Amino acid sequence: MSSVHTQPCDLAPQMVAHARAYLARFGITEFFYGITTKVMIPSLHQFKKLRRRLPQEMIKARCAVYSSEAILRFRHQYLHHFASGDEAYFNKHPMGMSVWPEPDLSSAKGEQFKRLLEEHGIRSRGVWHLPVPFHPDWMAVFVFFSNLPREELLANLRWHEAEIEHQLTLYASHFNERCIAQLNPIANFNCLSERALQVLKLTAEGGSSEEVAEALSLTESGVNYHLDRLKDLLNARNRAQLISMAHTLGLLN
Repeated sequence: MSSVHTQPCDLAPQMVAHARAYLARFGITEFFYGITTKVMIPSLHQFKKLRRRLPQEMIKARCAVYSSEAILRFRHQYLHHFASGDEAYFNKHPMGMSVWPEPDLSSAKGEQFKRLLEEHGIRSRGVWHLPVPFHPDWMAVFVFFSNLPREELLANLRWHEAEIEHQLTLYASHFNERCIAQLNPIANFNCLSERALQVLKLTAEGGSSEEVAEALSLTESGVNYHLDRLKDLLNARNRAQLISMAHTLGLLN
């Protein structure tokens, strides 16, 4: 099995334990939290590697919030071996709660997937999407797992849906406030080249396009290309807003 590279975000373990204990009241035994992008074309973020949310790209997340090392291992094995053949993974899930249908275990890998689910005590799965303030094309996502049958879990969540969504919004806000530099998908999925980050850093330090070009042995038009692409990616109207957003997202120290 390939190595798991995703690391935990810099959060107090008590905070993650608190979230896990809260969700356990409704039958959710494990969760995985991150920030992802909406699957839509055309898309403001223009991150081609994220737009389709391909398993081989999602598995490269550097950091995440997760309830246990066991669920991190499950996620890694699932994305590596099974997600590409799991119809539920590619469904367009709406904002809010979505409990996934039962997986099709009749495929060639069905028995292996069944064993993986049983090994981790997982009988049902789902996602809860929430908006985030950083970018119109991003959303917070809690991927959750349960040892309850799908219909029982769904009934539990529907009965308390408004309360749970409110609490998850608070947890997401807390996680993002402390870890946005790790959770933002630009950094988390390595969407920018080192050269683009250098251009951004020198521009933020007050360098003109001419000065940045000289420092990095680029043409001035090359610097402007990087800056225009950065503005497009971050949905920024001008350089000042670009730099402000880069600070907010932790792209600049």
